[in-house]
Amino acid sequence: MSQPKPNFEQMTIKDLREYILAHRNDEDAIHAMALRLRNEGKTGTVDEFLEHIKQQTQES
Repeated sequence: MSQPKPNFEQMTIKDLREYILAHRNDEDAIHAMALRLRNEGKTGTVDEFLEHIKQQTQES
């Protein structure tokens, strides 16, 4: 039986990032991160989001 997904809206950016790194195929988590970053004004386009994620994952 699979575990329920965490509530991405309640997670901090850091926790969400760590979750995505551990669950790279979770499209719901990636979508939640994209929305969060866009809403915080950190990215505006898909390309900017992908670049942001690339930079964030290289810092790990």
